[in-house]
Amino acid sequence: MKYQDIKTSITSQFAAPGGNKVVPFIIGRPGGGKSACARDALRTLGFDESNTVEFTASLRDPVDVLGTPNNTGEYTKWVPPEEFYKLRQGVGRCALLLEELSDAPVPMQNALCGVIYDRRAGQLQLSDQLFIIATGNSTEDKSGANRITSKLAGRTRRFDFVENVDDWTEWALDNEIDPVLIQFLRFRVNLLSDFDPNRFANPTPRTWERVSLIPADLPEQLFFDNVAGEVGEGAAAEFTGFRRIYLNLPSTESVLLDPAGADVPSDPATKYALMGALAHKATKDNFDRLCAYLERVEPEFRVMTVRDSIKLQPAIKSTRAFVSWASANAEVLM
Repeated sequence: MKYQDIKTSITSQFAAPGGNKVVPFIIGRPGGGKSACARDALRTLGFDESNTVEFTASLRDPVDVLGTPNNTGEYTKWVPPEEFYKLRQGVGRCALLLEELSDAPVPMQNALCGVIYDRRAGQLQLSDQLFIIATGNSTEDKSGANRITSKLAGRTRRFDFVENVDDWTEWALDNEIDPVLIQFLRFRVNLLSDFDPNRFANPTPRTWERVSLIPADLPEQLFFDNVAGEVGEGAAAEFTGFRRIYLNLPSTESVLLDPAGADVPSDPATKYALMGALAHKATKDNFDRLCAYLERVEPEFRVMTVRDSIKLQPAIKSTRAFVSWASANAEVLM
């Protein structure tokens, strides 16, 4: 399932009466965005750091659920850990994000079964308004995931997370990701996530995000070495080649000054690069000229560029040029 489909499923379920009794378990490849999807769903439902606990199951022991023994009285009592104490009965609406659940050993999985199904951590009764989401890697990717016990699987609702370039682009445009990288991954969709456990470095949404942090003014070879350190040499060679095309594009100013006469590239890579550059240059003042140029390109490039433009500059939607464009292109927008 795609990011938005999983998020919609979770938020709809949790918003329903008694919906917090369901525990979504998002499973997918490493670095794909599972945790981001879970956090996004919780934010949409009104949870923040003040009423959310993140518990990384793979790094903890069962005692971190049961608590430690207190032998000062006539019998032993179990003192709960701080994380679960924050989720105790009486605190009201709260959330628990169980990270790397599939990486946890069987004893830890067993300890969490009570948390998930009975809303108990050892002797501590948890809030009846507790919402739980779990994430984990798939065993097929050999990233450290263990087999999920049948007991735990029967207490969760599995969602198989599949990376999707449209979802990633929506996120990237909101988070100031390098526009060159956005257009490259639209051009080479399969490189958004190409995980191989036999490689040290892999292209994943997480590693591409870090590629966007590499200083753009590094010497070309040094830039390549840094990219390769994140996503591997093959993906790095393709990206740096695309970046070279982007840096040698005609200026967006010249295109917008003469939309009827400016060249329209025939090479797909160059076209993806130019459309991204134009979207980042678009404003409510030049959108009419951008539309004039876009009439000369294929519908899929036209729609992509306009959608990016209005996401980056929402004021464009109030222009006469956008209203006219949307009316003329209603068919391709569907």
